[in-house]
Amino acid sequence: MSDLLYRVFLENEAELVNDILSQLKHSTSPHYQEMEWDVLMRRVESLVAYFIIFLRETPDQFIEYVAKMGEERIAEGYCIAEVLMALRILEEKAWVVIVQNVPHQGQIRSLSRVTGAIGAAKDLLAHLYVSHLEEAEKVSPV
Repeated sequence: MSDLLYRVFLENEAELVNDILSQLKHSTSPHYQEMEWDVLMRRVESLVAYFIIFLRETPDQFIEYVAKMGEERIAEGYCIAEVLMALRILEEKAWVVIVQNVPHQGQIRSLSRVTGAIGAAKDLLAHLYVSHLEEAEKVSPV
């Protein structure tokens, strides 16, 4: 099943990237609205590429990439909702791709795999964000 899932997302990679780009660019986030198109495109392409790699392997590289990306965005001043936005959109679009392209008997396992990895990445981002806030409280005068 993981080979099928990998192939399905590889075949739908461009559409997935374009859908995520469009939603981020048209979101209410000033960071995404003001970001240059080519910078945002590279970031989304990287996210989707790591996501597709995980479908053939384990989610470790994807989760590590999301953690690194999250640390960078937090340092750039993104709030947690903005950081999580790309993952939320990726998850929504992944569900659509699975429902449209994976045979019915494989959908539950495919959805579970995708949701599990993205959920673990979201949890790690939330932990990083809280850690960042705690560190900021330690160094800022009260």
